[in-house]
Amino acid sequence: MKNVSWYYNLNLKPQGPLSFEEMRARIHRGEVGPHDLISNDADGSWRPACEWGVFEVTLFPATQAFMQGQDVVEDEKEWVLLVPAADGKGVVQEGPFSVREIREALRNHSVNGQQYIWKSGLSGWCRIQDRPEFAALVESVL
Repeated sequence: MKNVSWYYNLNLKPQGPLSFEEMRARIHRGEVGPHDLISNDADGSWRPACEWGVFEVTLFPATQAFMQGQDVVEDEKEWVLLVPAADGKGVVQEGPFSVREIREALRNHSVNGQQYIWKSGLSGWCRIQDRPEFAALVESVL
């Protein structure tokens, strides 16, 4: 599968072709998330990126710097959010925020799971809904 052309979905439009290395780079930068649909010209099916098996799970920023079973530090201000700019043109960074603050913002709908988030130690931005610290809450507030 490494010598085939890869495609990803952006705003319901296929993007590509990309080499295997280019797709890995987009995943590592957070441009393609673990649940984003991707395909290749050898298989033809569209599946979530994390289900392909050729991209290691630690490649995705959504899974980096998280240890299953480890307690989440809820009050450490380490997260930065991308939010719409006040003038409606583009996005700006806000923060840092703690896990507790982001969870509260999700509950009161001032942020949503589709917004992007980052903290030191991640290779790129990822959607709030893809981070284990917030995924269950995002599902419950929908």
